Amino acid sequence: MSVDARAIFKELNTYLVAHPDETPALIPLFDSMLDHEHAGRCTHHSRCPVISAGAVLVNERGLALALRRGDANRPEAIWGFAEGDPEHADRSLRDTAARVLQESTGVHDLWPVAGTESPVLVDTSRIASEGAEPPTPTRTRYGFRYLFRVRTGMVLRTLTHLGHARWISLDAIGSPLLSSRLKARLGRPGGPT
Repeated sequence: MSVDARAIFKELNTYLVAHPDETPALIPLFDSMLDHEHAGRCTHHSRCPVISAGAVLVNERGLALALRRGDANRPEAIWGFAEGDPEHADRSLRDTAARVLQESTGVHDLWPVAGTESPVLVDTSRIASEGAEPPTPTRTRYGFRYLFRVRTGMVLRTLTHLGHARWISLDAIGSPLLSSRLKARLGRPGGPT
């Protein structure tokens, strides 16, 4: 992981101020980043949490750009949002999300909306450690989700014409929590009160 532990602390603190009820789920990540900061390196021996950053791109009509994952010729392909791992050039998880979004869509003209700088959602899931001998216990993945805005015309039309991307309503997002948080950030009805 290349994003500095202090930058991750900052993201977590900002997020937990807005969502204190999620503190128990995020404490293990906080503790791991504290260990990294004190040791100056990872001491978790392949048990370290996996951190990713994702971007939800919303256009001026309030539609989100979903990207096709996997083989475009298979009808059962999964739709999702741009997501990736931090790289050495990324200064923050938000930078990671923007870079991954730009690499996935070719869009470079993103604009911020006041109040959307912090993560919209930090989700967690369990993943198996790869390639470790002997097999290591499952690890926790923390996905930081950020909101970005764009004008529809800035997205390459070939993405949608070839079936690699499509604009969907916020209600069509598979995660009701992500959908409601995006609505709240955009000041739309249906978000949390």
